[in-house]
Amino acid sequence: MPMYFDITRYGAREGALCTKEIQAAVDAASAVGGTVLVPAGTYLTGSIDLGGASLYLEKGAVLKGSDDLADYPFFGYRHNELHETRSLLYSVGHSHIRIEGEGTIDLSGSAFFDFSRRNVPAGFPELTDEQRAECTVFIAPRPTQPIFFLRCDHVTLQGVTVLDAACWTISFHDCEDVRCTDLTIRTSPVIPNNDGLHFCGCRKVFVRGCDIVSGDDCIALSSITDWDLPCEDVTISDCVLTCSSKAIVIGYMHSIVRNVVVSNCVLRDTHRGLCLMSSTKTGLVEHVLVENLRVETRAHAGNWWGNGEPIAVFALWHHSVQNERPLPERNWPVNIRDVRLRNISCTGENACAIVGVNGSVQGVTIDGLSYERRPRANVALKGMGVIDVSPAAEKIVCPEDGWMLVQGCRDVEIRNASAVDEMGNPLRLVLVQE
Repeated sequence: MPMYFDITRYGAREGALCTKEIQAAVDAASAVGGTVLVPAGTYLTGSIDLGGASLYLEKGAVLKGSDDLADYPFFGYRHNELHETRSLLYSVGHSHIRIEGEGTIDLSGSAFFDFSRRNVPAGFPELTDEQRAECTVFIAPRPTQPIFFLRCDHVTLQGVTVLDAACWTISFHDCEDVRCTDLTIRTSPVIPNNDGLHFCGCRKVFVRGCDIVSGDDCIALSSITDWDLPCEDVTISDCVLTCSSKAIVIGYMHSIVRNVVVSNCVLRDTHRGLCLMSSTKTGLVEHVLVENLRVETRAHAGNWWGNGEPIAVFALWHHSVQNERPLPERNWPVNIRDVRLRNISCTGENACAIVGVNGSVQGVTIDGLSYERRPRANVALKGMGVIDVSPAAEKIVCPEDGWMLVQGCRDVEIRNASAVDEMGNPLRLVLVQE
Protein backbone atom coordinates (compact mmCIF):
# COMPACT_ATOMS: atom_id res chain seq x y z
CA MET A 1 0.00 0.00 0.00
CA PRO A 2 1.31 3.51 -0.83
CA MET A 3 2.18 5.91 1.98
CA TYR A 4 0.04 9.08 1.69
CA PHE A 5 1.18 12.57 2.65
CA ASP A 6 -1.81 14.92 2.88
CA ILE A 7 -0.82 18.47 1.89
CA THR A 8 -3.19 19.96 4.47
CA ARG A 9 -1.20 18.30 7.27
CA TYR A 10 1.79 20.32 6.08
CA GLY A 11 -0.13 23.59 6.26
CA ALA A 12 -1.65 23.87 2.77
CA ARG A 13 -5.01 25.63 2.82
CA GLU A 14 -7.43 27.17 0.39
CA GLY A 15 -7.25 30.89 -0.31
CA ALA A 16 -3.48 31.22 0.05
CA LEU A 17 -0.34 30.48 -1.95
CA CYS A 18 0.82 27.10 -0.64
CA THR A 19 4.01 26.41 -2.57
CA LYS A 20 6.23 25.87 0.49
CA GLU A 21 3.67 23.72 2.27
CA ILE A 22 3.03 21.52 -0.76
CA GLN A 23 6.78 21.21 -1.43
CA ALA A 24 7.27 20.07 2.17
CA ALA A 25 4.71 17.28 1.68
CA VAL A 26 6.35 16.34 -1.62
CA ASP A 27 9.83 16.22 -0.10
CA ALA A 28 8.61 13.93 2.68
CA ALA A 29 6.91 11.64 0.19
CA SER A 30 9.86 11.64 -2.20
CA ALA A 31 12.23 10.48 0.53
CA VAL A 32 10.31 7.21 0.91
CA GLY A 33 8.73 6.84 -2.54
CA GLY A 34 5.36 7.88 -1.17
CA THR A 35 2.30 9.64 -2.60
CA VAL A 36 1.19 13.20 -1.99
CA LEU A 37 -2.56 13.48 -1.40
CA VAL A 38 -4.44 16.55 -2.61
CA PRO A 39 -7.88 16.49 -0.93
CA ALA A 40 -11.01 18.19 -2.23
CA GLY A 41 -10.60 21.96 -2.46
CA THR A 42 -8.57 24.46 -4.50
CA TYR A 43 -4.91 24.90 -3.59
CA LEU A 44 -2.79 27.61 -5.19
CA THR A 45 0.88 26.90 -5.87
CA GLY A 46 3.98 27.85 -7.79
CA SER A 47 6.69 25.45 -9.01
CA ILE A 48 6.89 22.08 -7.29
CA ASP A 49 9.83 19.69 -7.71
CA LEU A 50 8.15 16.29 -7.48
CA GLY A 51 11.42 14.43 -7.09
CA GLY A 52 10.43 10.78 -6.71
CA ALA A 53 7.00 11.48 -5.21
CA SER A 54 3.70 10.52 -6.77
CA LEU A 55 0.59 12.68 -6.69
CA TYR A 56 -3.02 11.66 -6.07
CA LEU A 57 -5.82 14.20 -6.57
CA GLU A 58 -9.10 13.28 -4.94
CA LYS A 59 -12.42 14.01 -6.62
CA GLY A 60 -13.06 17.75 -6.21
CA ALA A 61 -9.36 18.54 -5.72
CA VAL A 62 -7.87 21.37 -7.79
CA LEU A 63 -4.16 22.07 -7.81
CA LYS A 64 -4.07 25.55 -9.33
CA GLY A 65 -0.99 27.23 -10.73
CA SER A 66 -0.11 30.77 -9.70
CA ASP A 67 -0.70 33.56 -12.21
CA ASP A 68 2.61 35.23 -11.25
CA LEU A 69 5.63 34.20 -13.34
CA ALA A 70 7.88 34.92 -10.36
CA ASP A 71 6.40 31.81 -8.74
CA TYR A 72 7.95 29.67 -11.48
CA PRO A 73 11.73 29.99 -11.01
CA PHE A 74 14.09 28.70 -13.67
CA PHE A 75 15.45 25.42 -12.29
CA GLY A 76 18.45 24.99 -14.59
CA TYR A 77 17.28 23.07 -17.64
CA ARG A 78 17.42 24.90 -20.97
CA HIS A 79 15.03 23.50 -23.55
CA ASN A 80 16.46 23.26 -27.07
CA GLU A 81 13.65 25.30 -28.64
CA LEU A 82 11.80 26.99 -25.75
CA HIS A 83 14.99 27.83 -23.84
CA GLU A 84 14.69 28.67 -20.12
CA THR A 85 12.40 26.08 -18.55
CA ARG A 86 9.79 27.07 -15.97
CA SER A 87 7.32 24.46 -14.75
CA LEU A 88 4.49 24.00 -12.30
CA LEU A 89 5.25 20.32 -11.67
CA TYR A 90 8.53 18.72 -12.68
CA SER A 91 10.79 15.78 -11.95
CA VAL A 92 14.35 15.12 -13.11
CA GLY A 93 16.01 11.71 -13.04
CA HIS A 94 13.48 9.75 -10.98
CA SER A 95 11.55 6.51 -11.38
CA HIS A 96 8.13 5.07 -10.63
CA ILE A 97 6.21 8.34 -10.47
CA ARG A 98 2.43 8.52 -10.78
CA ILE A 99 0.00 11.41 -11.16
CA GLU A 100 -3.53 10.08 -10.89
CA GLY A 101 -6.98 10.49 -9.43
CA GLU A 102 -10.25 12.22 -10.27
CA GLY A 103 -9.07 15.75 -9.54
CA THR A 104 -7.86 18.64 -11.68
CA ILE A 105 -4.58 20.44 -12.35
CA ASP A 106 -5.38 23.98 -13.48
CA LEU A 107 -2.27 25.50 -15.05
CA SER A 108 -3.70 29.07 -15.19
CA GLY A 109 -2.10 29.62 -18.60
CA SER A 110 -4.58 32.25 -19.77
CA ALA A 111 -3.32 34.60 -17.06
CA PHE A 112 -0.10 35.15 -19.02
CA PHE A 113 -1.71 36.44 -22.23
CA ASP A 114 -3.64 39.46 -23.48
CA PHE A 115 -6.59 38.03 -25.37
CA SER A 116 -7.57 41.44 -26.72
CA ARG A 117 -4.53 41.39 -29.05
CA ARG A 118 -4.47 38.81 -31.86
CA ASN A 119 -1.61 37.87 -34.17
CA VAL A 120 -3.17 38.26 -37.62
CA PRO A 121 -0.77 37.02 -40.34
CA ALA A 122 0.50 39.56 -42.85
CA GLY A 123 -1.05 39.25 -46.28
CA PHE A 124 -4.36 37.86 -45.11
CA PRO A 125 -7.51 39.56 -46.42
CA GLU A 126 -9.70 41.40 -43.93
CA LEU A 127 -11.01 38.86 -41.45
CA THR A 128 -14.44 38.49 -39.95
CA ASP A 129 -14.82 38.69 -36.18
CA GLU A 130 -15.18 34.91 -36.12
CA GLN A 131 -11.94 34.47 -38.05
CA ARG A 132 -10.03 36.95 -35.87
CA ALA A 133 -11.18 34.99 -32.84
CA GLU A 134 -9.28 31.95 -34.20
CA CYS A 135 -5.98 33.83 -34.53
CA THR A 136 -3.33 33.28 -31.89
CA VAL A 137 -2.64 35.61 -29.02
CA PHE A 138 0.87 37.05 -28.99
CA ILE A 139 3.50 34.93 -27.25
CA ALA A 140 4.29 36.29 -23.81
CA PRO A 141 6.65 35.33 -20.94
CA ARG A 142 5.09 32.19 -19.49
CA PRO A 143 5.79 28.82 -17.88
CA THR A 144 7.19 26.89 -20.83
CA GLN A 145 6.89 23.25 -19.66
CA PRO A 146 4.04 23.26 -17.13
CA ILE A 147 4.15 19.52 -16.33
CA PHE A 148 7.61 18.24 -17.18
CA PHE A 149 9.56 15.01 -16.81
CA LEU A 150 13.26 14.81 -17.73
CA ARG A 151 15.24 11.55 -17.76
CA CYS A 152 12.58 9.70 -15.77
CA ASP A 153 11.34 6.15 -16.21
CA HIS A 154 8.21 4.23 -15.27
CA VAL A 155 6.00 7.32 -15.27
CA THR A 156 2.22 6.97 -15.21
CA LEU A 157 -0.43 9.67 -15.61
CA GLN A 158 -3.95 8.38 -15.26
CA GLY A 159 -7.44 9.79 -14.93
CA VAL A 160 -6.72 13.41 -14.02
CA THR A 161 -8.02 16.50 -15.81
CA VAL A 162 -5.48 19.13 -16.88
CA LEU A 163 -6.64 22.63 -17.82
CA ASP A 164 -5.39 25.85 -19.43
CA ALA A 165 -1.71 25.40 -20.30
CA ALA A 166 0.45 28.40 -21.20
CA CYS A 167 2.76 26.20 -23.30
CA TRP A 168 3.39 22.45 -23.73
CA THR A 169 0.85 20.99 -21.31
CA ILE A 170 2.56 17.71 -20.39
CA SER A 171 5.99 16.90 -21.78
CA PHE A 172 8.46 14.07 -21.42
CA HIS A 173 12.13 14.33 -22.39
CA ASP A 174 14.48 11.31 -22.56
CA CYS A 175 12.04 9.19 -20.55
CA GLU A 176 11.32 5.45 -20.74
CA ASP A 177 8.16 3.47 -20.03
CA VAL A 178 5.66 6.33 -20.02
CA ARG A 179 1.93 5.60 -19.71
CA CYS A 180 -0.75 8.24 -20.23
CA THR A 181 -4.24 6.80 -19.90
CA ASP A 182 -7.73 8.25 -19.57
CA LEU A 183 -6.51 11.84 -19.32
CA THR A 184 -8.71 14.84 -20.07
CA ILE A 185 -6.78 17.87 -21.35
CA ARG A 186 -8.41 21.21 -22.14
CA THR A 187 -6.34 24.18 -23.27
CA SER A 188 -7.11 27.45 -25.04
CA PRO A 189 -7.49 27.08 -28.83
CA VAL A 190 -5.62 30.36 -29.43
CA ILE A 191 -2.54 30.01 -27.22
CA PRO A 192 0.41 28.93 -29.42
CA ASN A 193 2.59 25.94 -28.45
CA ASN A 194 0.22 24.52 -25.85
CA ASP A 195 0.55 20.92 -27.09
CA GLY A 196 -1.44 18.37 -25.13
CA LEU A 197 1.17 15.60 -24.82
CA HIS A 198 4.69 15.98 -26.23
CA PHE A 199 7.24 13.17 -26.11
CA CYS A 200 10.85 14.07 -26.97
CA GLY A 201 13.44 11.34 -27.34
CA CYS A 202 11.34 8.89 -25.31
CA ARG A 203 11.15 5.12 -25.45
CA LYS A 204 8.26 2.74 -24.69
CA VAL A 205 5.40 5.21 -24.70
CA PHE A 206 1.77 4.15 -24.27
CA VAL A 207 -1.10 6.62 -24.77
CA ARG A 208 -4.64 5.30 -24.45
CA GLY A 209 -8.13 6.64 -23.94
CA CYS A 210 -7.21 10.34 -23.77
CA ASP A 211 -9.62 13.19 -24.58
CA ILE A 212 -7.58 16.21 -25.65
CA VAL A 213 -8.53 19.69 -26.85
CA SER A 214 -5.50 21.90 -27.46
CA GLY A 215 -4.49 25.08 -29.23
CA ASP A 216 -1.47 23.39 -30.77
CA ASP A 217 -0.68 19.71 -31.38
CA CYS A 218 -2.67 17.18 -29.35
CA ILE A 219 -0.01 14.45 -29.38
CA ALA A 220 3.51 15.08 -30.69
CA LEU A 221 6.51 12.77 -31.10
CA SER A 222 9.89 14.35 -31.75
CA SER A 223 13.55 14.67 -30.78
CA ILE A 224 13.47 18.40 -30.19
CA THR A 225 15.46 18.31 -26.97
CA ASP A 226 18.26 16.17 -28.45
CA TRP A 227 18.39 15.65 -32.22
CA ASP A 228 20.42 12.45 -31.74
CA LEU A 229 17.98 10.82 -29.32
CA PRO A 230 15.26 8.86 -31.15
CA CYS A 231 11.67 8.83 -30.00
CA GLU A 232 10.66 5.22 -30.52
CA ASP A 233 8.39 2.31 -29.63
CA VAL A 234 5.16 4.29 -29.24
CA THR A 235 1.52 3.19 -29.27
CA ILE A 236 -1.43 5.61 -29.35
CA SER A 237 -4.98 4.27 -29.24
CA ASP A 238 -8.60 5.02 -28.44
CA CYS A 239 -8.23 8.81 -28.19
CA VAL A 240 -10.51 11.70 -29.19
CA LEU A 241 -8.45 14.71 -30.31
CA THR A 242 -9.36 18.29 -31.28
CA CYS A 243 -6.93 21.13 -31.95
CA SER A 244 -5.98 24.28 -33.86
CA SER A 245 -2.89 22.59 -35.27
CA LYS A 246 -2.03 18.89 -35.76
CA ALA A 247 -4.01 16.24 -33.94
CA ILE A 248 -1.17 13.70 -34.16
CA VAL A 249 2.27 14.67 -35.43
CA ILE A 250 5.08 12.18 -35.88
CA GLY A 251 8.47 13.81 -36.46
CA TYR A 252 9.66 17.39 -36.66
CA MET A 253 12.67 19.07 -38.21
CA HIS A 254 15.81 17.01 -37.47
CA SER A 255 14.10 14.47 -35.20
CA ILE A 256 14.39 10.69 -35.42
CA VAL A 257 11.07 8.94 -34.75
CA ARG A 258 10.47 5.24 -35.35
CA ASN A 259 8.30 2.25 -34.46
CA VAL A 260 4.94 3.99 -33.98
CA VAL A 261 1.48 2.42 -34.00
CA VAL A 262 -1.68 4.59 -33.97
CA SER A 263 -5.12 2.96 -33.88
CA ASN A 264 -8.79 3.56 -33.19
CA CYS A 265 -8.75 7.33 -32.77
CA VAL A 266 -11.16 10.13 -33.67
CA LEU A 267 -9.60 13.41 -34.85
CA ARG A 268 -12.25 16.14 -34.88
CA ASP A 269 -12.22 19.80 -35.93
CA THR A 270 -8.46 19.77 -36.38
CA HIS A 271 -6.39 22.09 -38.55
CA ARG A 272 -4.25 19.19 -39.77
CA GLY A 273 -5.27 15.66 -38.91
CA LEU A 274 -2.45 13.11 -39.07
CA CYS A 275 0.94 14.62 -39.93
CA LEU A 276 4.28 12.94 -40.55
CA MET A 277 7.02 15.48 -41.12
CA SER A 278 10.78 15.45 -41.43
CA SER A 279 13.48 17.72 -42.72
CA THR A 280 15.44 16.57 -45.74
CA LYS A 281 18.99 15.39 -45.04
CA THR A 282 18.78 15.61 -41.25
CA GLY A 283 15.50 14.02 -40.09
CA LEU A 284 14.00 10.52 -40.13
CA VAL A 285 10.53 9.03 -39.58
CA GLU A 286 10.28 5.28 -40.17
CA HIS A 287 8.24 2.18 -39.41
CA VAL A 288 4.81 3.74 -38.78
CA LEU A 289 1.48 1.90 -38.81
CA VAL A 290 -1.79 3.86 -38.59
CA GLU A 291 -5.20 2.19 -38.73
CA ASN A 292 -8.86 2.81 -38.00
CA LEU A 293 -9.03 6.60 -37.86
CA ARG A 294 -11.90 9.00 -38.31
CA VAL A 295 -10.47 12.39 -39.36
CA GLU A 296 -12.39 15.66 -39.69
CA THR A 297 -10.39 18.77 -40.54
CA ARG A 298 -11.25 22.43 -40.79
CA ALA A 299 -8.80 25.18 -41.69
CA HIS A 300 -8.51 27.59 -38.77
CA ALA A 301 -7.84 31.25 -39.45
CA GLY A 302 -4.54 32.60 -38.16
CA ASN A 303 -0.89 31.67 -38.39
CA TRP A 304 -1.30 28.00 -37.53
CA TRP A 305 0.77 25.58 -39.59
CA GLY A 306 -1.45 23.61 -41.96
CA ASN A 307 -4.48 24.39 -44.09
CA GLY A 308 -7.13 21.80 -43.39
CA GLU A 309 -5.26 18.69 -44.65
CA PRO A 310 -6.63 15.42 -43.17
CA ILE A 311 -3.37 13.59 -43.92
CA ALA A 312 -0.06 15.36 -44.53
CA VAL A 313 3.19 13.46 -45.07
CA PHE A 314 6.16 15.50 -46.17
CA ALA A 315 9.94 15.50 -46.11
CA LEU A 316 11.19 18.92 -47.15
CA TRP A 317 13.90 21.18 -45.76
CA HIS A 318 12.61 22.77 -42.55
CA HIS A 319 13.55 26.36 -41.92
CA SER A 320 15.60 26.99 -38.80
CA VAL A 321 14.39 28.22 -35.47
CA GLN A 322 16.52 29.46 -32.60
CA ASN A 323 17.81 26.18 -31.14
CA GLU A 324 20.19 25.66 -28.24
CA ARG A 325 21.77 22.63 -29.95
CA PRO A 326 23.53 22.73 -33.34
CA LEU A 327 21.96 20.97 -36.30
CA PRO A 328 23.09 17.37 -36.72
CA GLU A 329 25.59 16.70 -39.51
CA ARG A 330 23.61 14.24 -41.62
CA ASN A 331 22.96 13.80 -45.30
CA TRP A 332 20.31 11.10 -45.43
CA PRO A 333 18.69 10.66 -48.87
CA VAL A 334 15.44 9.22 -47.43
CA ASN A 335 13.72 10.93 -44.54
CA ILE A 336 10.32 9.23 -44.32
CA ARG A 337 9.98 5.53 -45.08
CA ASP A 338 7.93 2.42 -44.34
CA VAL A 339 4.58 4.03 -43.54
CA ARG A 340 1.34 2.03 -43.62
CA LEU A 341 -2.09 3.70 -43.37
CA ARG A 342 -5.28 1.66 -43.52
CA ASN A 343 -9.00 2.01 -42.84
CA ILE A 344 -9.18 5.79 -42.61
CA SER A 345 -12.30 7.92 -43.08
CA CYS A 346 -11.66 11.61 -43.85
CA THR A 347 -13.81 14.70 -44.16
CA GLY A 348 -11.75 17.81 -44.82
CA GLU A 349 -11.62 21.27 -46.31
CA ASN A 350 -8.40 20.61 -48.17
CA ALA A 351 -6.68 17.76 -49.97
CA CYS A 352 -4.37 15.18 -48.45
CA ALA A 353 -0.71 15.25 -49.48
CA ILE A 354 2.43 13.11 -49.60
CA VAL A 355 5.28 15.39 -50.64
CA GLY A 356 9.02 14.84 -50.88
CA VAL A 357 11.92 15.90 -53.04
CA ASN A 358 14.06 13.47 -55.03
CA GLY A 359 12.51 10.51 -53.24
CA SER A 360 12.94 11.80 -49.68
CA VAL A 361 9.64 10.00 -48.97
CA GLN A 362 9.63 6.30 -49.85
CA GLY A 363 7.55 3.24 -49.10
CA VAL A 364 4.13 4.66 -48.20
CA THR A 365 1.04 2.46 -48.55
CA ILE A 366 -2.56 3.56 -48.07
CA ASP A 367 -5.12 0.77 -48.10
CA GLY A 368 -8.77 1.61 -47.48
CA LEU A 369 -9.45 5.35 -47.38
CA SER A 370 -12.58 7.41 -47.96
CA TYR A 371 -12.39 11.15 -48.44
CA GLU A 372 -15.19 13.70 -48.60
CA ARG A 373 -14.47 17.39 -49.07
CA ARG A 374 -16.52 19.71 -46.92
CA PRO A 375 -17.48 23.32 -47.75
CA ARG A 376 -14.47 25.56 -47.26
CA ALA A 377 -14.57 28.72 -45.17
CA ASN A 378 -10.90 29.50 -44.48
CA VAL A 379 -8.78 27.56 -46.99
CA ALA A 380 -8.69 30.55 -49.36
CA LEU A 381 -6.92 32.69 -46.74
CA LYS A 382 -3.65 30.95 -47.66
CA GLY A 383 -4.69 30.38 -51.26
CA MET A 384 -7.20 27.90 -52.64
CA GLY A 385 -5.66 24.47 -52.94
CA VAL A 386 -2.46 25.44 -51.11
CA ILE A 387 -1.02 22.57 -49.10
CA ASP A 388 0.72 24.24 -46.19
CA VAL A 389 3.94 22.32 -45.54
CA SER A 390 5.22 24.61 -42.77
CA PRO A 391 7.80 24.67 -41.31
CA ALA A 392 9.09 24.05 -44.84
CA ALA A 393 8.99 27.08 -47.11
CA GLU A 394 7.84 25.51 -50.40
CA LYS A 395 4.50 26.48 -51.89
CA ILE A 396 2.65 23.31 -52.82
CA VAL A 397 -0.68 23.50 -54.65
CA CYS A 398 -3.17 20.72 -55.35
CA PRO A 399 -5.57 21.22 -58.30
CA GLU A 400 -9.20 21.92 -57.48
CA ASP A 401 -10.31 18.46 -58.62
CA GLY A 402 -7.70 16.61 -56.54
CA TRP A 403 -8.16 14.85 -53.22
CA MET A 404 -4.58 13.66 -52.80
CA LEU A 405 -1.33 15.14 -54.09
CA VAL A 406 1.72 12.86 -54.38
CA GLN A 407 4.89 14.68 -55.37
CA GLY A 408 8.62 13.96 -55.24
CA CYS A 409 8.12 10.50 -53.69
CA ARG A 410 8.98 6.91 -54.58
CA ASP A 411 7.16 3.66 -53.97
CA VAL A 412 3.80 5.15 -52.93
CA GLU A 413 0.81 2.82 -53.29
CA ILE A 414 -2.81 3.87 -52.77
CA ARG A 415 -5.57 1.29 -53.09
CA ASN A 416 -9.22 0.93 -52.11
CA ALA A 417 -9.70 4.70 -52.00
CA SER A 418 -12.78 6.75 -52.81
CA ALA A 419 -13.06 10.55 -52.88
CA VAL A 420 -15.78 13.08 -53.64
CA ASP A 421 -16.18 16.84 -53.36
CA GLU A 422 -18.88 18.62 -51.38
CA MET A 423 -21.35 18.12 -54.26
CA GLY A 424 -20.65 14.40 -54.54
CA ASN A 425 -18.49 14.68 -57.66
CA PRO A 426 -15.52 12.32 -57.87
CA LEU A 427 -12.06 13.73 -57.17
CA ARG A 428 -8.78 12.46 -58.56
CA LEU A 429 -5.41 11.39 -57.29
CA VAL A 430 -2.80 13.93 -58.48
CA LEU A 431 0.67 12.56 -59.24
CA VAL A 432 3.43 15.09 -59.89
CA GLN A 433 6.64 13.78 -61.39
CA GLU A 434 9.91 15.59 -60.72
